[in-house]
Parts: sequence; C-alpha cells; structure tokens
Amino acid sequence: MNSPLWIAPRKGQDWIDQPCLDAIAWFRSVTKQRDWETRMDNVQANYESALTKWAQGEQVPLYDPSDAIFWYIYQANAFAQDRRNFFVPEGFRIAPVMHRIGHLLGHLMQIEGMNDRVETLLKKGRKTPDAGLYEILVAGAYKSRSWANVQFVPEELGSSKTPDLVVSSNRRRWAVECKRINRSGYELEEHACAEALAKPVHELARRLRRRLLVNVRYLRELKEYPTDTLIKHVESYIANPQARLVLEKDNLIMHIRDADWTMLETVMAHDDVYYGSSRMVELIKGSYDLSYDHSFSAEWTPSARMPLHADRVHQASIVSWRSESFHAAKAKAKHFRSTVGRASQQLTLEIPSAVHVGYEALGGSSADDMRHILNAMEMSRFDAEGTRLRYVYANYWRPENSTARMESWAVSETTAFYRVGKHKTPEPLPHHLLFADSDGAPGNHW
Repeated sequence: MNSPLWIAPRKGQDWIDQPCLDAIAWFRSVTKQRDWETRMDNVQANYESALTKWAQGEQVPLYDPSDAIFWYIYQANAFAQDRRNFFVPEGFRIAPVMHRIGHLLGHLMQIEGMNDRVETLLKKGRKTPDAGLYEILVAGAYKSRSWANVQFVPEELGSSKTPDLVVSSNRRRWAVECKRINRSGYELEEHACAEALAKPVHELARRLRRRLLVNVRYLRELKEYPTDTLIKHVESYIANPQARLVLEKDNLIMHIRDADWTMLETVMAHDDVYYGSSRMVELIKGSYDLSYDHSFSAEWTPSARMPLHADRVHQASIVSWRSESFHAAKAKAKHFRSTVGRASQQLTLEIPSAVHVGYEALGGSSADDMRHILNAMEMSRFDAEGTRLRYVYANYWRPENSTARMESWAVSETTAFYRVGKHKTPEPLPHHLLFADSDGAPGNHW
C-alpha cells in the first residue's frame, strides 16, 4: 500500500484530457451558440458566487440544479484543461463518463438518431443528465461490439411502447431499454438516518474540540436505531479515554478512537487539501476505505487561493458507516426489480429485448455481493408477460474519489446479467463493460 504522505507535484499539471474536450465539442455542435454561451456563463457566475460564500464558511449550492447538464459540462471542461475550477467531490464521477463518451465518439457518430438524443439531453434532460448519459454509454457499447446497426427510437414517434434503442446485425434484431438507477427513496432515507445518528457525535466533538473517529457497521436497518445510539457509546469512550473502544452490542459493531493529526499536519504544511474530500479523510484516519460512507464535520480555514480547499483544519470528526442489514439489502433489491418493471413497459412481443440498468455505486451501502444475489432472486421470479424480455444487464460502476498521487480518476466496474424466463437465446452483449473496451475478468461483482 502506498503511503498517504505524499505532496502534490508542482510540475506536469499542464496535461489535457482530449476525449473530454472532444465530447464537449460534440455537445456544443448540436447547440445554438448563443444558448451555449448563456448557459455556460450562468454556470460560471453561480460557481464564482458560491466560491465567495464558501470562503466565508457558508457552503451554498455550487450550481443551479435546473441545468445540471451544463454543470457536468463545466466540470468536464475544468477537469480536461483547467483544474482551478474542478470541484473534486462531484467532478470525480463526472470526468470518467465524459472521457468515455469522447473515447467512443467515432462509434457514437455512426448511430442513427444520436444527435437528436444529445439535443434532448441538453434541453429536456437538463435536470437529470445521468439518465441520458447512460443511454449514450449503452448505445456506444453495442456499436463498439460488432452490432452493425444501432438506432435510437425517436421519442415523438411510434406507439406508447417504444424502447430506447433497436440494434441489429445479420439476422438478429433486439430492442433495448435503458434505466439509470439513482438512490431510491429507501436509500435516501437510510442516508438521512445515518446523518441523524452521526450529528450528535459531530456536535459533541466540536463542543469538546475532540478529533473523533467512529467506525460503525449497522446490523439492522438504520431507521430502527434511536438517534442517541452512537452518542451514548462515544460518551462512554470519552469518560474512559485510555481505551480504544470496540463494542458489539445494540445490533452494531463500533470502533471509536481519537485521530492522530500527524499525517494531516505534515501534508498541509505544504499542500491545501479539499475540505471533506477522500484525501482529507485518508490523512485524518490514515487510510480511506471505499466500502464505507463517511459523514464528515470540521472546523477549518479556507485557502485564500482556493476557497474549497482548507488551509488549516482545526478540529474534525468522522463517522464512517456501512449497512450490513439483510432487510436493507432486500429493500434495495426491490427497487431494482421495480426499475426493471418500469423498463419492461416499453417493450413489446415483436422482437427479443434486453433491459440495461445502470447503477453508480457511491459508498459502501451501494454495492455488495448480497445486492447481486438478491437481484438475481428477484429476476428469477420476474414476470415478463406481454414482452419478449430475455436478459437484464446490471451495469455497476464505482467511481473512486482517488487518493493516489498520480491518478486523476479511477472506476471499478462490473456487469451482472440475469436471464429472464427459460430460454436458450444467446445474449446480445455478453461480457461487456461500459468504461472499457475489454470484456473484464470473469465474475459478477467486485
């Protein structure tokens, strides 16, 4: 394992990401110049205004959510050629998508209806860009893997049942529907519960100016825990600071300790560090564990040059948590099943069909072996009556908020497939990945 004690390189920062720039240029080519400039100016103005308030300690939204797609484009451009405006806590998941689209551009330009779909993304899909970007990635996967004809079905034409794509090659012809999963209502509730459980810990740590680290594995659904579940154990630890408290009770596994500030101060003597970033968590905890979500709170002084970076961190507390509840995993699997159900409503009996479900995993509560097993169980019982749905693909990817010294972004990816019904129809897109041209290593999950 590489040591976290590295200093950011002072030279060699003039590189550009050409695929990102190519994707942006393509998007710009299907947009009226005046509209493009106006929307980009608005993103820039909102961002600069927010930076001023961040420098004063007020963490306001950085962009207008009603035009999220242009925030994505702005961040992709910042990543590609001017890192001063790159907002790492969100940009780390945007850059890989835009890079891949640029990499696939030669294939994408051969897809019928592609420019119309991009125009729809920039207009009608401006609030929810992830769905449209996922459709582009899936279309690119088919075109780059020997399907001769890939076509977006015009949304304004056809019956009420229209898939996103029709792909054909030789005598094979398939309908393809894409669904991008964002956090379900259950997952949003789960994260809200996690923050509510962490809040008293952060408040106590701030009041006592303690640098507290809490790792907790919840064995039951988070909504079942009283809000004082964590704080009472933290108070017991503070009353006996000689011991590093590890406990297994109240249906959780918990580890509490005080942070060693040595790594953070050593690095921040030379570098400013993004507030609340994976890098800051790593320096405070000594490592960054992707299998956990991290609730972070601190008192800090913003950098004069870069208000989103900290010049100094005076006090911090981190509650790192992971849900290991079977019932929680089962609830998330039901969300997967309902998503497939909505997708199947766009399919008919005319030709065999596949549904692609895109799942971006952020944090340890998002992706695990149990999720895959439960999804498989749900699909084994799925009723595709009225359609010729043959396969469901689950495209799982996890962008990593990288803490490596010479790594700009990283994505872990896996594709699971679920056969629907009893048949011997070959898969339309076996072993595929979205972010790589290779087939990947055997196996369904990381």
